[in-house]
Amino acid sequence: MSLPPPVSATTPFKHHPAESGLTESLVRKVIVSFYENVRDDALLGPIFSEAIGENWDSHIERVARFWLTATRLGSGYDGRNFMPAHRRHSSIRADHLSHWLALFRATAAHHCPPQAALALVDIAERMAETLQISLARRDIGQ
Repeated sequence: MSLPPPVSATTPFKHHPAESGLTESLVRKVIVSFYENVRDDALLGPIFSEAIGENWDSHIERVARFWLTATRLGSGYDGRNFMPAHRRHSSIRADHLSHWLALFRATAAHHCPPQAALALVDIAERMAETLQISLARRDIGQ
C-alpha cells in the first residue's frame, strides 16, 4: 500500500476563513447538522457510534471547538489527542474519508454561503489528508 504525500504546513489555504463570512454560530450550525447527518448515515453512523458511544454532545462540542480554532473564530481546542483518538479505533479507516468528506461538503454547501463553504471544505480536505496518512500508517503497522 502506498501512502499519499504528506500535507505541507506551508501550503497556503485556498480559501481564507476570515474573508469568507463565517461566524461562530454558522460553524456550530454546520457541525451540529453534520453530526445529525452522520448519525443517519448507513456507513458512518455505526462507526461514529462505536467510537463515540453515548458521548455525542461532548464530542460535538469538542469538534466545534476544533473548527472554531481552525477558522480562527475561537480558541480552546487542544489537538494533542486528535490523531490518537482516531487511530485507536480500528473501525475508523482511511477508505471512509472520501465518504466523510462528501457528507461534510454537502452539509457545508447546504448551510453556508459559497465562500464560507469553500473555507470549511478547505480545512476538511487538509484534515482528511492528514488522517488518511496516519490511518494508512496504522493499518500497515507503522
